[in-house]
Amino acid sequence: MSFIPVQQLLAACVRQPWAVGAYDTFNLEMTQGIVDAAVAERSPLIIMMLPGFMPAADWPGVIALIAAEAARADVPVALQMDHCTTLEQVAWGIRLGVSGVMLDASSLPFEQNVALTRRAVEMCHVVGVSVEAELGHVGYSTERISDADSHARLTRVDEAVRFVAETQVDALAVAVGTIHGLYRGRPEIDFDRIRALREALDIPLVLHGGSDTPDEDIQRAIATGVDKINIWTDVRVAYLRAVRDFLATTTLEGYAFEQLMAAARQSVCAAARQKMRVFGSAGKVVGA
Repeated sequence: MSFIPVQQLLAACVRQPWAVGAYDTFNLEMTQGIVDAAVAERSPLIIMMLPGFMPAADWPGVIALIAAEAARADVPVALQMDHCTTLEQVAWGIRLGVSGVMLDASSLPFEQNVALTRRAVEMCHVVGVSVEAELGHVGYSTERISDADSHARLTRVDEAVRFVAETQVDALAVAVGTIHGLYRGRPEIDFDRIRALREALDIPLVLHGGSDTPDEDIQRAIATGVDKINIWTDVRVAYLRAVRDFLATTTLEGYAFEQLMAAARQSVCAAARQKMRVFGSAGKVVGA
């Protein structure tokens, strides 16, 4: 199937009081649960795959199963290659039929980030693929950094304006206080920074590290200007908890494998449905 361009899905959200969720996956049951959720909630959907989580030889098979599951859905579905770190990964994604790539050069100096992102945009736009980039740097819960270093990683508005102008990127992931993974405390999100970025930029703003962020903070971020929210940890945890709980109540000799996988699928679906309601994307697809 042909996936909807990511930019097309996000265009409806800009300066609107709702956002589209983007959910990472890497196997069948997780993909099924995410698609089930979007169909049940009548929500547009962005599915993502993380190239760093699997060998490149596995990418065609994973994208094929995502395409098969998306084909049964009567809601618009986009597919984004998430956190590409090289142009080779971007090229692979284009060849495999993704409708968006996220080029993550956020750990590089500004000028190098601009140069790499601009090249990705040139490669993608000629074939109608959307490009998301990151400015500032969204860290990980496993890191231990000082408050000063954490603040230094936040996206600067003046740099964001220059970055977008020089790269012509379609969406910008901004560092505003969230992290990838599970929090050790409540996140301190800089809503004033989101508002300033929204006022300065016309393109969609993306919040990485949406998992484990309190619902009220997510909704405030959306109201302030966020248009796309990335979710990985929340669906991964839902999957693993379902597997753990299922195995805890049966013997290895006694359980049916299909029941285990069904439990994981249902758990992912429930987690994704809850996110779609929080994001306000539920009910945005009208008709069949």
